[in-house]
Amino acid sequence: MNRLDRFLAGLLWLLGVALVAVAVHLIAVFDLPRRLGNDPMSRLSVLAKPGEMSQLPLARPGAEWAPFSDPAVAQGVCLYDLTRAPVRVSGEVDADRMLTLSFRTPSGEIFYSMTDRAAQHGKIDVLLLTSEQLEALEADSEDDDEPAQELRLIAPAAKGFVLVNALAAFPSEAEESRQRVKAITCAPEAPLD
Repeated sequence: MNRLDRFLAGLLWLLGVALVAVAVHLIAVFDLPRRLGNDPMSRLSVLAKPGEMSQLPLARPGAEWAPFSDPAVAQGVCLYDLTRAPVRVSGEVDADRMLTLSFRTPSGEIFYSMTDRAAQHGKIDVLLLTSEQLEALEADSEDDDEPAQELRLIAPAAKGFVLVNALAAFPSEAEESRQRVKAITCAPEAPLD
């Protein structure tokens, strides 16, 4: 084996080591947050109780529960688990005050969002369920002529969370915006047979 062959074999070996190191690094970077429980659902489970609307702490510099949180927004969260029963999210809203609801998967992806403008007669009423629960609900429904009064929303995963945001246009409205978040309820329904 001459010098050129040794050099090329060593270069090939170094290239292989570098490729393995890059692959391990990329896998570690992309997989580490999931393994550490650093997804939104894990962070929120420390701050909120499952099956009810919980107020999130006001954002303060260096103490946000999520990056880029706005201190002018009061936030509430409802962690849901649809394995046993559907979850109803409802409440009275004032159309003159901004309120948003975003329905999210455990990783934080939004699968549906709405604002206070979607309220009918000043009330938001959403029934969050799985496709199997929707089929059971529709099978039990006796009156097909009367449409459902609530928005029936199929969740892509059995677990997730609903994030409610209420904007305080002025600092003096901060407490009022927190009350608007508290007005939204989130509770499991009776299990469907």
